[in-house]
Amino acid sequence: MFDKIAIIGVGLIGGSIGLAAKKRRLAKEIVGVCRRESSRRRAIKSKAVDRATLDLPEAVKGADLVVIASPVGKVTEIAGACAGCMKKNSILTDVGSSKEPIVKAIEKLVSKKVNFIGAHPMAGSDKSGVENARADIFKNAVCILTKTRRADRKALLRLKRFWKSLGSRVLVLSPEEHDMRASLASYLPHAVSYALSLTQNGRSVKLAAGSLKDMTRVASSDPGLWKDIFLLSGGSVLRAVVSFAKNLKKLEIAIKRRDEKMILKLLRRAKKMSEGIHGK
Repeated sequence: MFDKIAIIGVGLIGGSIGLAAKKRRLAKEIVGVCRRESSRRRAIKSKAVDRATLDLPEAVKGADLVVIASPVGKVTEIAGACAGCMKKNSILTDVGSSKEPIVKAIEKLVSKKVNFIGAHPMAGSDKSGVENARADIFKNAVCILTKTRRADRKALLRLKRFWKSLGSRVLVLSPEEHDMRASLASYLPHAVSYALSLTQNGRSVKLAAGSLKDMTRVASSDPGLWKDIFLLSGGSVLRAVVSFAKNLKKLEIAIKRRDEKMILKLLRRAKKMSEGIHGK
């Protein structure tokens, strides 16, 4: 599918892209870009890339596809550094959880000779690092590609084929629509998990069973990564938090009033939604 792919940031997601692309033979060469020598050695050891370097301009030169898999707070800066080194009609993409602010910023930075398409694979783990990368991590996972007025149709279709080849189910949305949906499906669950963890104490933790463990699992995710996501997508996150707080308030009022009918109504609605989420 590509002669050369450059992956900037060979961690969990970047490494998984490399492993999946190599397994399916989607590129003649996959080059990883790392910030530290220790990271470069781990990338090579993982076999997620054919070679790895600390030299970003050298890695992206001649690449047909450049994937920025760095923390969301660094994506725009790295895109700016890549733009001048990339060949004409090549594709630049990212895997960041936030889309509207990133896409707007990068489209202003990158010349029209480079086709930028934002992406967000809804896959991952509470673990990080290339040592936890897996070739099957994208299997049946949703990957959202962003479409704007500037997005090149051929580049969008090519990137869509790429993510489908990795095993993903691809949705094409505007950056704004992505952030609205992701705020409820991804940002809010993390915010709730962090808040629920903060609410615990040493005595309650000793009684932790399946429900608490399940609901606080994602609070083990990288705090630095989620700090950036919450700040970049502040408006979307806040709207989701307000909506959640309203529903929690409804339950609080119903319990205070000992309103059996309202409690049952809310729990039944929640159960139905939960069954839809879990495919029951």
